[in-house]
Amino acid sequence: MAVEPVRDMLVFSLEAWPEAGVSLDFVLSPGALLHAMRPPSGGFDSSAAETGEGVVFKTAMRGHLDIQVFNRRVVVKGSFAVKVELTCDRCLEPFVGKIADNIDESLKLVDPTSEGDAQWEGDLAVVDGRFDLAPLLAELFWLAWPNKVLCRPDCAGLCPSCGANLNDVTSCSCGQSRGATRH
Repeated sequence: MAVEPVRDMLVFSLEAWPEAGVSLDFVLSPGALLHAMRPPSGGFDSSAAETGEGVVFKTAMRGHLDIQVFNRRVVVKGSFAVKVELTCDRCLEPFVGKIADNIDESLKLVDPTSEGDAQWEGDLAVVDGRFDLAPLLAELFWLAWPNKVLCRPDCAGLCPSCGANLNDVTSCSCGQSRGATRH
């Protein structure tokens, strides 16, 4: 498997960190995003890795980051967007949708091997003087996932009697007309 150079864009060295910080546009390929979703313990279901826990990525994650480091903290601001295959909660049809969000995070830089620096939510591991923002972006991807997934705001859903997709028909075989019964 080839190394993906875009992944390296999100690994930063603390050595000679620029006082003005770093501002960059990034691209995180689906493979690199899947790799970042793996738990640190290495315990990961390889069948789930093929689709990202049921997610089919249609594009790479793209975005912009402004990064500042001071007082053993890293402040990350920016945004990201990625297109994925989704399934509508009303009509159960697949469609390509966008997961996007703004980023405004302040994380404590910790040494994961030090006993005094137990990693908690809001911590960012520093290994060999470097930190990696790809796992943060993977976590923010999951947090941006919508509670209710709709193919379109006016999705009519399925007929409660016969199961016909009411987006495709004005009335279905059971005699229910579109919009007559809605939960």
